[in-house]
Amino acid sequence: MRKAAPIIGFILLFMLIFIPVQASAAAIFEHQNTVVPAGQTVDDVYVVGGDAEIQGHVTGIVVVINGDLHAASTAIVEGMVVVIGGKVDQSPGAEFGDDVFDLSLDGPTQNSLLIGGGLIVGLWVIQLGGSILLVLIPTLISLIGKRKTQAFIDRFSPTSWSRLLYIGFLSGVVVTAVSVLLFITIVGIPVLILILVILILILFAGLTVIGHRIGEQFRGAAYKPDWLKVMIGTMLITAVINFPFLGWIALLSLVLISLGICVEWMFSKRKRS
Repeated sequence: MRKAAPIIGFILLFMLIFIPVQASAAAIFEHQNTVVPAGQTVDDVYVVGGDAEIQGHVTGIVVVINGDLHAASTAIVEGMVVVIGGKVDQSPGAEFGDDVFDLSLDGPTQNSLLIGGGLIVGLWVIQLGGSILLVLIPTLISLIGKRKTQAFIDRFSPTSWSRLLYIGFLSGVVVTAVSVLLFITIVGIPVLILILVILILILFAGLTVIGHRIGEQFRGAAYKPDWLKVMIGTMLITAVINFPFLGWIALLSLVLISLGICVEWMFSKRKRS
């Protein structure tokens, strides 16, 4: 059975770098064409920059990089067969006990790998940058704001988070409906961008409050500065957000609670005025 598995192929290529030449006395590691004669049994076959012809018995795996693999009718390969940058020629009667991974390195494949690798690296950089901002900005807000930030934080206790989540959910429904209406009209797009910026600011404000409340739960937190409490709390929050699936739920809850915090704060300011 032939499969195209680029990811597995590159993992095996990476592992090849750390496999010593003396790993097995019966193993073959050559930088030229390699032949396993009929009647001979070897553990593994590794060929880089050449072709491999298997006529005998291989009890382990066969890896061919930048070359072709020919399996004669008498060939028996019990392990996995991986060919990168070449093709597999299996004669009738040749026996492969495991999967065959054939990765061609032609132009389209190379372009796909470059684009896929670039997307993976780009997403990782975005995730790393976002994680740093989620910790850095609330910490700076607490450090620069000091008394004003502390007064804002003191308004909200952990016991009120369920209420704030409910308020944030209702507010989020309204914001989403307004955003959809603005999105379908060209003139509303600048307003939609402004709403997005405001939501980001609200997120950082709420993250400052939640991070402080989480950070103050640690032993000895009473003797630590407020900015350090915020840093500890936001680091834990960011770690949870980076978990697959669970992170999206945590991020959505964080956004809704932050929205609830800001909505309740605005209503309290309006009552005072």
